[in-house]
Amino acid sequence: MKWSWILPLVAGFSVVIAQIKGPSEKKVLRTDLLMRIVSEKDLENPPNYDKFDSDKITVIEADLNVNSFDSINEANMDFRISVMLHLRWINTLITKKFSSVKSTLEYVELDATKMGRLWVPDLYFPNEKQSNFFNVMTDNKMMRLHRNGTIDYTTRIALTLSCPMNLERFPFDKQTCSIKIESFGYTTSSIQLRWSNISENAVALNQTSLPQFEVTGRNYSFRERTHRFRGNFSYLQADFHLERNIGYYMIQMYIPSLLIVLLSWVSFWLNVNSVPARISLGVLSVLTITTQSSAVNASLPRVSYIKAIDIWMTTCLVFVFAALIEFSVANVLSRNNKSEKEFLQSIFRMTKIGRIEKEKNGNDVTKGLRHRRQSQLDGEKKDLIVNEFGNVNLKTEAKEKTEKLQENKGLAYASYLDVICRVLFPTIFAIFNIIYWVYFWKLTA
Repeated sequence: MKWSWILPLVAGFSVVIAQIKGPSEKKVLRTDLLMRIVSEKDLENPPNYDKFDSDKITVIEADLNVNSFDSINEANMDFRISVMLHLRWINTLITKKFSSVKSTLEYVELDATKMGRLWVPDLYFPNEKQSNFFNVMTDNKMMRLHRNGTIDYTTRIALTLSCPMNLERFPFDKQTCSIKIESFGYTTSSIQLRWSNISENAVALNQTSLPQFEVTGRNYSFRERTHRFRGNFSYLQADFHLERNIGYYMIQMYIPSLLIVLLSWVSFWLNVNSVPARISLGVLSVLTITTQSSAVNASLPRVSYIKAIDIWMTTCLVFVFAALIEFSVANVLSRNNKSEKEFLQSIFRMTKIGRIEKEKNGNDVTKGLRHRRQSQLDGEKKDLIVNEFGNVNLKTEAKEKTEKLQENKGLAYASYLDVICRVLFPTIFAIFNIIYWVYFWKLTA
């Protein structure tokens, strides 16, 4: 009895020693397990690679977590995306390694420095233009080996992928951009790619609102693709459905061009004789619309088909140019009392008379002697016009009135044309707007 106090003391020391020894033992077992795994030559090959008589296919499940979705470029028809790619497959050799060290560990993790000798699927992206791995502060990839033989591989990649676009409805268009994953060297007899069955959403997207687009949906599929001389290969595809936001283009293109067209109609309210003002307004409006149309197409690919924005800009250019042509017609109508030939002849005659008078008298003032004499001939008033050559012309007052009437008639026609265009141009442009916006908004609905 006197030694009974020793038994609890020994038991206490045993517990303390076990607690101290436990972590160190686990550490030794983990290190031993990692050394065995890394030194195993068979783990450098795909599962069942050395079993030529085996018909078992390695199934690789994939998950995609899209971290960022940006830089959609219409001119190059591509987009930039940052993804976290997770792959999972089974290799029974891992289970054997766990059993060989009699470890109770459920899994071990390998970072980028230790996983270099272990096999990973030789996947590539068929629609890739440029790609790179993230390596700050170290390579962003890891591998986790489970006791049941499951291998989880995760890496982070930045990709620039091609995205063929149909821009016929631009900027009311909807596009579909895809991520495609395929095995490069192993055919379907060795490797099958599948989207993960663990998660209902095998393609996760953290960002649904982009500067110019909204992600309206996504879907994913797996299939086989045949390559000439190479065979059949497993193939994964994730599609992102994008709808363009119209707000930017309303502010930068549609509203400014609309205002320029309205500005060109100001010339209809100006006097027909205001030639400098109307010419300047028309020419500047045409040049502005042309410059704006060039700026729009500078950021788009040189496609051969007509886009929705081309219809709008071309129509605006036609209306602005038509306003300039209308002024030209009105100007011709306003001086319809004389033909161009008579007008040029009168200018030439006045110049010649002035030069002769200057040579004869040395004075520019005497261009001709004009005497007005009142006479009653046939009940009409007549003007007696005597020029410097002695020619006498009788010009009746009725003839003067007729000429003035013709001149006023031409101005009236020009004014009527302006009045008609004040109503006609806005009406036709309003009808075009109704058809244009109803049609393309219906397509985007």
